[in-house]
This record gives sequence, C-alpha cells and structure tokens, in this order.
Amino acid sequence: MKRLSDYKGEEAIDLWADLLDPLSEICTNKEIKKAVESGESRISVARTVLQECRSEAVRLLERIDPEPLNGLNIITRLVGVLSEIGQNEDVRSFFGYASQTGTDDGFSGSVMGNIGGKEN
Repeated sequence: MKRLSDYKGEEAIDLWADLLDPLSEICTNKEIKKAVESGESRISVARTVLQECRSEAVRLLERIDPEPLNGLNIITRLVGVLSEIGQNEDVRSFFGYASQTGTDDGFSGSVMGNIGGKEN
C-alpha cells in the first residue's frame, strides 16, 4: 500500500495538486469536521468521511494508491491516510484540524471503554 510519504520531489507536487480538491471538500464538510474536533476515533471519522464525501474519498485513495478499492482494503486505506495526516502537525494545521486523540489502530481510550464493559 502506497502512502503519502512515499511520494518525493516532482511526484509529490503532482500528487498534492491532485489531492487538494478532494481534501478540501472532506475537510470543510461540517459533519466530518465535527467528528474530528470531538475527538472521535479515526475509524469513526473514516465512517463519516465515507458517508458524507464518498466520491472525494475514492478520488483521494485511488490517487495515492492505484490498487483497486474493495470491501476489505477501503477502510484500512482511509484510516491509514487519516493517521498519516493526523500525525503531521503542519498538514493538520493547514487543513484546520485539531489533534485527534485516537491511536493508529483507529480506537481511542481503553478497550473496556469501547465496548461498555467494566474495568478492573
């Protein structure tokens, strides 16, 4: 799977020229912005992106990595892009997003907190 950071030099410039429009649509969507700012996990944010900006998400993912999207790889690819963007302060601030509290695996908080169980 290709990542944003795999692109260098002129290839990176061409990539970002193609990504700015779909990313702008995603980042300015009110529901997505609310999900990010409320500290939802990356997997929850990915769900909101797919619900709110499906075509932009597809354009984004296919431009970064031309491997065909399928039911198995779409969520891991989208969470991976969100994680990569979320880890870079410059990119995050450029798009106006506060830091997310979720971890790279897409979950936040304790496992018990995510399933509603009682912690010891």
